[in-house]
Amino acid sequence: MTGAMALERHRALGIAGAVLFAAVGIWVSGRSLPLGLGLLLGVPVLILLTAAALRRPVVAVAAFAVLLPAGGIALPMAMNLVQVLAALTAMAVLAARISGRGRAIGWSPLLAASVLLVVSALLSSLTSFALSRSLTMCVNYLVGLALAAAVVAATARRSDLLVAAMGLVVGGAGLCGAVLTSVPNLEARYHATLVDNRPVGTFAQPNELGLCAAMILCFSLAMAIVMWRRRRTALSVVCAVASALALVALVLSLSRGAWIGGIVGLAVLIALLRGARRPLLICLTAVSVTAVVFVLAAPATSGSSIFADRLSSIFTGERSPYDERPAAWAGAVQQMGQSPLLGSGPAAYQAAAAQGVAQFTDVRQVDHAHVLYLTVGAEQGALGVAALVTTIGVGAREALRNRAAVTHSTSGSGDSASAPPEPAYSGVSAAAAAALAAVSAQGVVDYSLRNPVLGTMTWLLIGLLAACARTRSTMPDDVDPEGGRT
Repeated sequence: MTGAMALERHRALGIAGAVLFAAVGIWVSGRSLPLGLGLLLGVPVLILLTAAALRRPVVAVAAFAVLLPAGGIALPMAMNLVQVLAALTAMAVLAARISGRGRAIGWSPLLAASVLLVVSALLSSLTSFALSRSLTMCVNYLVGLALAAAVVAATARRSDLLVAAMGLVVGGAGLCGAVLTSVPNLEARYHATLVDNRPVGTFAQPNELGLCAAMILCFSLAMAIVMWRRRRTALSVVCAVASALALVALVLSLSRGAWIGGIVGLAVLIALLRGARRPLLICLTAVSVTAVVFVLAAPATSGSSIFADRLSSIFTGERSPYDERPAAWAGAVQQMGQSPLLGSGPAAYQAAAAQGVAQFTDVRQVDHAHVLYLTVGAEQGALGVAALVTTIGVGAREALRNRAAVTHSTSGSGDSASAPPEPAYSGVSAAAAAALAAVSAQGVVDYSLRNPVLGTMTWLLIGLLAACARTRSTMPDDVDPEGGRT
Protein backbone atom coordinates (compact mmCIF):
# COMPACT_ATOMS: atom_id res chain seq x y z
CA MET A 1 0.00 0.00 0.00
CA THR A 2 2.82 2.34 0.85
CA GLY A 3 4.52 1.67 -2.51
CA ALA A 4 1.28 2.31 -4.38
CA MET A 5 0.77 5.58 -2.51
CA ALA A 6 4.32 6.68 -3.31
CA LEU A 7 3.79 5.83 -6.98
CA GLU A 8 0.57 7.86 -7.06
CA ARG A 9 2.32 10.76 -5.34
CA HIS A 10 5.15 10.75 -7.89
CA ARG A 11 2.66 10.55 -10.73
CA ALA A 12 0.70 13.50 -9.33
CA LEU A 13 3.87 15.53 -8.92
CA GLY A 14 4.89 14.71 -12.50
CA ILE A 15 1.51 15.80 -13.87
CA ALA A 16 1.60 19.00 -11.80
CA GLY A 17 5.09 19.75 -13.01
CA ALA A 18 4.11 19.17 -16.63
CA VAL A 19 1.08 21.44 -16.27
CA LEU A 20 3.20 24.15 -14.61
CA PHE A 21 5.86 23.87 -17.32
CA ALA A 22 3.23 24.12 -20.07
CA ALA A 23 1.67 27.15 -18.38
CA VAL A 24 5.03 28.90 -18.15
CA GLY A 25 5.73 28.08 -21.79
CA ILE A 26 2.38 29.47 -22.92
CA TRP A 27 2.90 32.63 -20.85
CA VAL A 28 6.39 33.17 -22.31
CA SER A 29 5.04 32.51 -25.82
CA GLY A 30 2.60 35.37 -25.38
CA ARG A 31 5.52 37.72 -24.78
CA SER A 32 8.01 36.19 -27.21
CA LEU A 33 6.90 33.42 -29.56
CA PRO A 34 10.43 32.16 -30.47
CA LEU A 35 11.50 32.11 -26.82
CA GLY A 36 8.32 30.33 -25.77
CA LEU A 37 8.64 27.71 -28.49
CA GLY A 38 12.29 27.25 -27.63
CA LEU A 39 11.35 26.71 -24.00
CA LEU A 40 8.57 24.23 -24.80
CA LEU A 41 10.72 22.23 -27.20
CA GLY A 42 14.18 22.69 -25.74
CA VAL A 43 13.64 21.96 -22.06
CA PRO A 44 12.17 18.44 -22.56
CA VAL A 45 15.03 17.59 -24.91
CA LEU A 46 17.48 18.95 -22.34
CA ILE A 47 15.90 16.77 -19.63
CA LEU A 48 16.16 13.66 -21.83
CA LEU A 49 19.80 14.43 -22.68
CA THR A 50 20.60 14.96 -19.01
CA ALA A 51 19.05 11.59 -18.14
CA ALA A 52 21.13 9.92 -20.88
CA ALA A 53 24.25 11.77 -19.74
CA LEU A 54 23.87 10.43 -16.21
CA ARG A 55 24.21 6.93 -17.68
CA ARG A 56 26.95 7.79 -20.20
CA PRO A 57 28.51 11.24 -19.53
CA VAL A 58 29.98 11.64 -23.01
CA VAL A 59 26.41 12.14 -24.30
CA ALA A 60 26.43 15.58 -22.63
CA VAL A 61 29.69 16.54 -24.34
CA ALA A 62 28.54 15.32 -27.76
CA ALA A 63 25.16 17.09 -27.41
CA PHE A 64 26.92 20.32 -26.47
CA ALA A 65 29.11 20.07 -29.57
CA VAL A 66 26.12 19.41 -31.83
CA LEU A 67 24.33 22.48 -30.41
CA LEU A 68 27.23 24.85 -31.16
CA PRO A 69 25.41 26.46 -34.15
CA ALA A 70 22.81 27.84 -31.71
CA GLY A 71 25.46 28.97 -29.23
CA GLY A 72 25.61 32.56 -30.46
CA ILE A 73 22.10 33.39 -29.20
CA ALA A 74 22.43 36.33 -26.82
CA LEU A 75 21.09 36.04 -23.28
CA PRO A 76 20.74 38.58 -20.44
CA MET A 77 23.73 39.62 -18.32
CA ALA A 78 26.10 39.71 -21.33
CA MET A 79 25.90 35.93 -21.70
CA ASN A 80 25.44 33.69 -24.72
CA LEU A 81 23.67 30.36 -24.97
CA VAL A 82 26.95 28.53 -25.61
CA GLN A 83 28.27 29.52 -22.16
CA VAL A 84 25.11 28.32 -20.43
CA LEU A 85 25.23 25.04 -22.36
CA ALA A 86 28.91 24.58 -21.43
CA ALA A 87 28.09 25.11 -17.75
CA LEU A 88 25.18 22.66 -17.95
CA THR A 89 27.44 20.11 -19.65
CA ALA A 90 29.99 20.38 -16.86
CA MET A 91 27.25 20.04 -14.24
CA ALA A 92 25.79 16.95 -15.97
CA VAL A 93 29.20 15.27 -16.10
CA LEU A 94 29.81 16.15 -12.44
CA ALA A 95 26.47 14.59 -11.50
CA ALA A 96 27.41 11.47 -13.46
CA ARG A 97 30.75 11.27 -11.68
CA ILE A 98 29.02 11.48 -8.29
CA SER A 99 26.89 8.52 -9.31
CA GLY A 100 29.98 6.55 -10.30
CA ARG A 101 30.00 7.08 -14.09
CA GLY A 102 32.87 8.46 -16.16
CA ARG A 103 36.40 8.53 -14.81
CA ALA A 104 38.54 10.54 -12.45
CA ILE A 105 40.33 13.44 -14.11
CA GLY A 106 43.62 12.58 -12.46
CA TRP A 107 46.81 14.44 -13.32
CA SER A 108 46.67 16.28 -16.65
CA PRO A 109 49.58 18.56 -17.57
CA LEU A 110 47.49 20.34 -20.19
CA LEU A 111 44.66 21.09 -17.78
CA ALA A 112 47.20 22.23 -15.20
CA ALA A 113 48.71 24.66 -17.71
CA SER A 114 45.21 25.86 -18.57
CA VAL A 115 44.58 26.55 -14.88
CA LEU A 116 47.60 28.87 -14.93
CA LEU A 117 46.01 30.78 -17.80
CA VAL A 118 42.77 31.20 -15.85
CA VAL A 119 44.62 32.22 -12.69
CA SER A 120 46.52 34.89 -14.64
CA ALA A 121 43.20 36.28 -15.87
CA LEU A 122 41.83 36.40 -12.32
CA LEU A 123 44.94 38.20 -11.08
CA SER A 124 44.85 40.67 -13.97
CA SER A 125 41.28 41.58 -12.99
CA LEU A 126 42.68 43.15 -9.82
CA THR A 127 44.16 45.98 -11.92
CA SER A 128 41.48 46.11 -14.60
CA PHE A 129 40.36 49.31 -16.32
CA ALA A 130 36.91 47.72 -16.88
CA LEU A 131 36.16 45.47 -13.93
CA SER A 132 32.73 44.30 -15.09
CA ARG A 133 34.04 43.23 -18.51
CA SER A 134 37.05 41.55 -16.91
CA LEU A 135 34.88 39.60 -14.49
CA THR A 136 32.64 38.49 -17.35
CA MET A 137 35.73 37.30 -19.23
CA CYS A 138 36.95 35.46 -16.15
CA VAL A 139 33.58 33.70 -15.88
CA ASN A 140 34.01 32.63 -19.51
CA TYR A 141 37.49 31.32 -18.67
CA LEU A 142 36.17 29.34 -15.70
CA VAL A 143 33.27 27.88 -17.69
CA GLY A 144 35.66 26.90 -20.49
CA LEU A 145 38.05 25.26 -18.04
CA ALA A 146 35.14 23.37 -16.45
CA LEU A 147 34.09 22.19 -19.92
CA ALA A 148 37.61 20.95 -20.72
CA ALA A 149 37.74 19.06 -17.42
CA ALA A 150 34.28 17.62 -18.11
CA VAL A 151 35.49 16.24 -21.45
CA VAL A 152 38.29 14.38 -19.68
CA ALA A 153 35.93 13.03 -17.01
CA ALA A 154 33.28 12.00 -19.56
CA THR A 155 35.55 9.92 -21.80
CA ALA A 156 35.86 6.75 -19.76
CA ARG A 157 36.20 4.56 -22.86
CA ARG A 158 38.16 5.10 -26.03
CA SER A 159 34.96 4.88 -28.01
CA ASP A 160 33.77 7.90 -26.01
CA LEU A 161 36.52 9.94 -27.68
CA LEU A 162 35.05 9.10 -31.09
CA VAL A 163 31.52 9.99 -29.91
CA ALA A 164 32.63 13.40 -28.65
CA ALA A 165 34.68 14.00 -31.81
CA MET A 166 31.75 13.17 -34.10
CA GLY A 167 29.58 15.58 -32.12
CA LEU A 168 32.05 18.35 -32.89
CA VAL A 169 32.13 17.34 -36.57
CA VAL A 170 28.32 17.63 -36.82
CA GLY A 171 28.19 20.89 -34.90
CA GLY A 172 31.02 22.34 -36.97
CA ALA A 173 29.27 21.36 -40.18
CA GLY A 174 26.25 23.35 -39.02
CA LEU A 175 28.37 26.39 -38.22
CA CYS A 176 30.13 26.32 -41.60
CA GLY A 177 27.07 25.33 -43.62
CA ALA A 178 25.31 28.55 -42.63
CA VAL A 179 27.26 30.40 -45.35
CA LEU A 180 25.28 28.52 -48.01
CA THR A 181 22.04 30.27 -47.03
CA SER A 182 22.98 33.38 -49.05
CA VAL A 183 25.20 34.27 -51.99
CA PRO A 184 27.64 37.06 -51.10
CA ASN A 185 27.90 40.10 -53.36
CA LEU A 186 31.57 40.86 -52.83
CA GLU A 187 32.92 44.36 -53.46
CA ALA A 188 36.68 44.78 -53.33
CA ARG A 189 38.77 47.92 -52.92
CA TYR A 190 42.48 48.67 -52.70
CA HIS A 191 43.54 45.45 -54.45
CA ALA A 192 41.16 43.36 -52.31
CA THR A 193 42.80 44.42 -49.04
CA LEU A 194 39.34 45.71 -48.16
CA VAL A 195 36.33 43.60 -49.23
CA ASP A 196 32.73 44.46 -48.37
CA ASN A 197 29.78 42.05 -48.01
CA ARG A 198 31.88 39.09 -46.97
CA PRO A 199 29.74 36.26 -45.53
CA VAL A 200 29.65 35.85 -41.76
CA GLY A 201 27.33 32.86 -41.24
CA THR A 202 26.20 32.79 -37.62
CA PHE A 203 29.13 34.95 -36.50
CA ALA A 204 29.55 38.69 -36.13
CA GLN A 205 32.36 39.11 -38.66
CA PRO A 206 33.99 37.15 -41.48
CA ASN A 207 37.30 36.59 -39.68
CA GLU A 208 35.43 34.69 -36.97
CA LEU A 209 33.77 32.54 -39.62
CA GLY A 210 37.16 31.94 -41.22
CA LEU A 211 38.76 30.75 -37.98
CA CYS A 212 35.83 28.43 -37.28
CA ALA A 213 36.11 27.00 -40.80
CA ALA A 214 39.87 26.46 -40.45
CA MET A 215 39.39 24.62 -37.16
CA ILE A 216 36.60 22.41 -38.49
CA LEU A 217 38.43 21.72 -41.76
CA CYS A 218 41.47 20.35 -39.92
CA PHE A 219 39.39 18.44 -37.38
CA SER A 220 36.90 16.93 -39.84
CA LEU A 221 39.56 15.89 -42.35
CA ALA A 222 41.41 14.07 -39.59
CA MET A 223 38.26 12.32 -38.42
CA ALA A 224 37.35 11.37 -42.01
CA ILE A 225 40.68 9.55 -42.32
CA VAL A 226 40.32 7.97 -38.87
CA MET A 227 36.82 6.69 -39.60
CA TRP A 228 37.80 5.44 -43.06
CA ARG A 229 40.71 3.46 -41.64
CA ARG A 230 38.37 1.98 -39.02
CA ARG A 231 35.99 0.92 -41.85
CA ARG A 232 33.15 3.14 -40.63
CA THR A 233 32.20 4.35 -44.07
CA ALA A 234 29.03 6.25 -43.16
CA LEU A 235 30.79 8.27 -40.46
CA SER A 236 33.69 8.91 -42.82
CA VAL A 237 31.26 10.36 -45.37
CA VAL A 238 29.75 12.62 -42.69
CA CYS A 239 33.24 13.89 -41.85
CA ALA A 240 34.03 14.41 -45.55
CA VAL A 241 30.85 16.48 -46.01
CA ALA A 242 31.75 18.57 -42.96
CA SER A 243 35.25 19.08 -44.42
CA ALA A 244 33.78 20.27 -47.74
CA LEU A 245 31.46 22.73 -45.97
CA ALA A 246 34.37 24.01 -43.91
CA LEU A 247 36.52 24.47 -47.02
CA VAL A 248 33.77 26.45 -48.77
CA ALA A 249 33.28 28.63 -45.69
CA LEU A 250 37.03 29.15 -45.33
CA VAL A 251 37.42 30.28 -48.95
CA LEU A 252 34.35 32.52 -48.94
CA SER A 253 35.32 34.18 -45.66
CA LEU A 254 38.30 35.78 -47.44
CA SER A 255 40.05 35.75 -44.08
CA ARG A 256 43.77 35.76 -44.74
CA GLY A 257 44.59 34.94 -41.13
CA ALA A 258 42.26 31.95 -41.24
CA TRP A 259 43.84 30.79 -44.51
CA ILE A 260 47.24 30.86 -42.83
CA GLY A 261 45.85 29.06 -39.80
CA GLY A 262 44.24 26.39 -41.98
CA ILE A 263 47.48 25.72 -43.85
CA VAL A 264 49.47 25.42 -40.61
CA GLY A 265 46.79 23.16 -39.12
CA LEU A 266 46.88 20.85 -42.13
CA ALA A 267 50.68 20.70 -41.94
CA VAL A 268 50.44 19.69 -38.27
CA LEU A 269 47.84 17.09 -39.21
CA ILE A 270 50.14 15.55 -41.81
CA ALA A 271 52.89 15.35 -39.19
CA LEU A 272 50.74 13.84 -36.42
CA LEU A 273 48.18 11.55 -38.04
CA ARG A 274 49.49 8.19 -39.20
CA GLY A 275 48.27 7.49 -42.71
CA ALA A 276 47.19 11.08 -43.36
CA ARG A 277 49.96 12.16 -45.70
CA ARG A 278 48.81 10.50 -48.91
CA PRO A 279 45.06 11.29 -48.75
CA LEU A 280 45.69 14.84 -47.57
CA LEU A 281 48.24 15.54 -50.28
CA ILE A 282 45.83 14.18 -52.89
CA CYS A 283 43.00 16.37 -51.58
CA LEU A 284 45.16 19.48 -51.33
CA THR A 285 46.55 18.95 -54.81
CA ALA A 286 43.04 18.59 -56.24
CA VAL A 287 41.88 21.75 -54.45
CA SER A 288 44.95 23.71 -55.59
CA VAL A 289 44.54 22.65 -59.23
CA THR A 290 40.85 23.55 -59.12
CA ALA A 291 41.64 26.97 -57.69
CA VAL A 292 44.31 27.68 -60.30
CA VAL A 293 42.03 26.57 -63.14
CA PHE A 294 39.25 28.77 -61.76
CA VAL A 295 41.48 31.84 -61.64
CA LEU A 296 43.06 31.27 -65.05
CA ALA A 297 39.84 30.31 -66.84
CA ALA A 298 37.87 33.34 -65.66
CA PRO A 299 40.33 36.19 -65.13
CA ALA A 300 37.73 38.80 -66.02
CA THR A 301 35.17 37.83 -63.40
CA SER A 302 35.10 39.89 -60.24
CA GLY A 303 34.92 36.79 -58.05
CA SER A 304 38.12 35.18 -59.29
CA SER A 305 39.93 38.53 -59.26
CA ILE A 306 38.95 39.18 -55.66
CA PHE A 307 40.16 35.78 -54.48
CA ALA A 308 43.41 36.07 -56.40
CA ASP A 309 44.11 39.62 -55.19
CA ARG A 310 43.21 38.69 -51.64
CA LEU A 311 45.59 35.75 -51.71
CA SER A 312 48.42 37.76 -53.24
CA SER A 313 48.07 40.47 -50.56
CA ILE A 314 49.34 37.94 -48.01
CA PHE A 315 52.73 37.93 -49.76
CA THR A 316 52.87 41.57 -50.86
CA GLY A 317 51.94 42.95 -47.44
CA GLU A 318 49.52 45.49 -48.92
CA ARG A 319 47.09 47.18 -46.52
CA SER A 320 44.11 49.41 -47.04
CA PRO A 321 44.32 53.04 -45.84
CA TYR A 322 41.66 52.18 -43.24
CA ASP A 323 43.67 49.37 -41.68
CA GLU A 324 43.64 49.89 -37.90
CA ARG A 325 46.14 47.19 -37.08
CA PRO A 326 49.35 49.28 -36.78
CA ALA A 327 47.71 51.59 -34.25
CA ALA A 328 46.23 48.62 -32.39
CA TRP A 329 49.65 46.96 -32.18
CA ALA A 330 51.27 50.14 -30.90
CA GLY A 331 48.49 50.56 -28.35
CA ALA A 332 49.04 47.02 -27.07
CA VAL A 333 52.77 47.62 -26.69
CA GLN A 334 52.06 50.80 -24.73
CA GLN A 335 49.61 49.01 -22.44
CA MET A 336 52.19 46.31 -21.77
CA GLY A 337 54.68 49.03 -20.91
CA GLN A 338 52.26 50.65 -18.45
CA SER A 339 51.47 47.38 -16.62
CA PRO A 340 54.01 44.77 -17.69
CA LEU A 341 53.14 42.04 -15.16
CA LEU A 342 49.32 41.95 -15.00
CA GLY A 343 48.22 44.12 -17.93
CA SER A 344 45.11 46.28 -18.17
CA GLY A 345 42.65 43.48 -17.34
CA PRO A 346 40.91 40.75 -19.38
CA ALA A 347 38.75 42.26 -22.15
CA ALA A 348 39.77 45.75 -20.98
CA TYR A 349 41.94 46.72 -23.95
CA GLN A 350 39.44 49.21 -25.32
CA ALA A 351 38.68 50.72 -21.90
CA ALA A 352 42.37 51.21 -21.20
CA ALA A 353 42.87 52.92 -24.56
CA ALA A 354 39.87 55.19 -23.94
CA GLN A 355 41.36 56.24 -20.60
CA GLY A 356 44.59 57.36 -22.21
CA VAL A 357 46.81 54.34 -21.72
CA ALA A 358 47.23 54.20 -25.51
CA GLN A 359 47.82 57.61 -27.06
CA PHE A 360 46.23 56.75 -30.40
CA THR A 361 42.82 58.25 -31.06
CA ASP A 362 41.83 55.69 -33.69
CA VAL A 363 42.61 52.71 -31.44
CA ARG A 364 39.91 53.69 -28.94
CA GLN A 365 37.28 52.13 -31.17
CA VAL A 366 39.21 48.85 -31.42
CA ASP A 367 38.21 46.01 -29.10
CA HIS A 368 41.55 44.15 -29.22
CA ALA A 369 45.06 44.29 -30.63
CA HIS A 370 44.32 42.08 -33.69
CA VAL A 371 47.00 39.62 -32.54
CA LEU A 372 46.32 36.90 -29.98
CA TYR A 373 49.64 37.25 -28.21
CA LEU A 374 49.66 41.06 -28.16
CA THR A 375 46.09 41.11 -26.88
CA VAL A 376 46.88 38.70 -24.05
CA GLY A 377 50.04 40.69 -23.29
CA ALA A 378 48.15 43.98 -23.13
CA GLU A 379 45.29 42.60 -21.04
CA GLN A 380 47.03 39.99 -18.85
CA GLY A 381 50.64 41.12 -18.98
CA ALA A 382 53.74 38.97 -19.02
CA LEU A 383 52.08 36.53 -16.63
CA GLY A 384 49.28 35.88 -19.13
CA VAL A 385 51.65 35.51 -22.09
CA ALA A 386 53.79 33.06 -20.12
CA ALA A 387 50.71 31.02 -19.21
CA LEU A 388 49.49 31.06 -22.83
CA VAL A 389 52.85 29.97 -24.25
CA THR A 390 53.12 27.29 -21.56
CA THR A 391 49.67 25.94 -22.46
CA ILE A 392 50.56 25.83 -26.16
CA GLY A 393 53.88 24.12 -25.42
CA VAL A 394 52.34 21.51 -23.12
CA GLY A 395 49.60 20.82 -25.67
CA ALA A 396 52.19 20.33 -28.42
CA ARG A 397 54.19 17.98 -26.19
CA GLU A 398 51.11 15.88 -25.38
CA ALA A 399 50.16 15.63 -29.06
CA LEU A 400 53.69 14.50 -29.95
CA ARG A 401 53.65 11.92 -27.16
CA ASN A 402 50.35 10.55 -28.43
CA ARG A 403 51.88 10.22 -31.89
CA ALA A 404 55.07 8.65 -30.53
CA ALA A 405 53.11 6.09 -28.50
CA VAL A 406 51.42 4.83 -31.66
CA THR A 407 54.69 4.84 -33.63
CA HIS A 408 56.36 2.66 -31.00
CA SER A 409 53.45 0.23 -30.80
CA THR A 410 53.04 -0.36 -34.57
CA SER A 411 55.35 -1.47 -37.33
CA GLY A 412 55.62 -0.48 -40.99
CA SER A 413 55.07 2.76 -42.80
CA GLY A 414 52.57 5.28 -41.50
CA ASP A 415 51.14 5.58 -44.99
CA SER A 416 50.76 1.85 -45.59
CA ALA A 417 47.26 0.88 -46.59
CA SER A 418 47.69 -2.44 -44.81
CA ALA A 419 48.66 -0.86 -41.48
CA PRO A 420 46.14 -1.41 -38.65
CA PRO A 421 43.99 1.56 -37.61
CA GLU A 422 45.47 3.79 -34.93
CA PRO A 423 43.99 3.80 -31.41
CA ALA A 424 41.09 6.21 -30.95
CA TYR A 425 43.15 8.52 -28.76
CA SER A 426 45.79 8.97 -31.47
CA GLY A 427 43.37 10.00 -34.22
CA VAL A 428 41.32 12.35 -32.04
CA SER A 429 44.53 13.80 -30.58
CA ALA A 430 45.86 14.62 -34.05
CA ALA A 431 42.52 16.19 -35.03
CA ALA A 432 42.35 18.36 -31.90
CA ALA A 433 46.02 19.37 -32.12
CA ALA A 434 45.66 20.37 -35.78
CA ALA A 435 42.60 22.51 -35.02
CA LEU A 436 44.37 24.15 -32.08
CA ALA A 437 47.41 24.77 -34.31
CA ALA A 438 45.11 26.66 -36.68
CA VAL A 439 44.01 28.83 -33.75
CA SER A 440 47.61 29.51 -32.69
CA ALA A 441 48.73 30.34 -36.25
CA GLN A 442 45.74 32.59 -36.96
CA GLY A 443 46.51 34.33 -33.67
CA VAL A 444 49.78 35.63 -35.09
CA VAL A 445 47.86 37.99 -37.39
CA ASP A 446 44.40 38.27 -35.84
CA TYR A 447 42.34 37.70 -32.67
CA SER A 448 38.89 36.12 -32.90
CA LEU A 449 38.59 34.27 -29.60
CA ARG A 450 36.53 37.07 -28.07
CA ASN A 451 33.62 35.40 -29.83
CA PRO A 452 32.00 33.11 -27.22
CA VAL A 453 31.37 30.23 -29.64
CA LEU A 454 34.98 30.19 -30.86
CA GLY A 455 36.35 30.61 -27.35
CA THR A 456 34.25 27.76 -25.97
CA MET A 457 35.04 25.55 -28.97
CA THR A 458 38.74 26.10 -28.27
CA TRP A 459 38.24 24.92 -24.69
CA LEU A 460 36.41 21.87 -26.03
CA LEU A 461 39.41 21.05 -28.22
CA ILE A 462 41.75 21.50 -25.25
CA GLY A 463 39.58 19.06 -23.32
CA LEU A 464 39.71 16.51 -26.15
CA LEU A 465 43.50 16.75 -26.37
CA ALA A 466 43.81 16.40 -22.59
CA ALA A 467 41.44 13.42 -22.65
CA CYS A 468 43.54 11.71 -25.32
CA ALA A 469 46.72 12.21 -23.31
CA ARG A 470 45.03 10.89 -20.18
CA THR A 471 43.71 7.88 -22.12
CA ARG A 472 47.16 7.12 -23.51
CA SER A 473 48.73 7.10 -20.05
CA THR A 474 46.06 4.99 -18.30
CA MET A 475 44.93 2.36 -20.84
CA PRO A 476 46.73 -0.40 -22.78
CA ASP A 477 47.33 0.27 -26.45
CA ASP A 478 44.48 -1.80 -27.84
CA VAL A 479 42.00 -2.50 -25.02
CA ASP A 480 39.30 -0.25 -23.61
CA PRO A 481 38.14 -0.40 -19.95
CA GLU A 482 35.26 -2.74 -20.78
CA GLY A 483 37.48 -5.35 -22.36
CA GLY A 484 36.90 -4.66 -26.04
CA ARG A 485 39.42 -3.70 -28.66
CA THR A 486 39.30 -0.10 -29.86
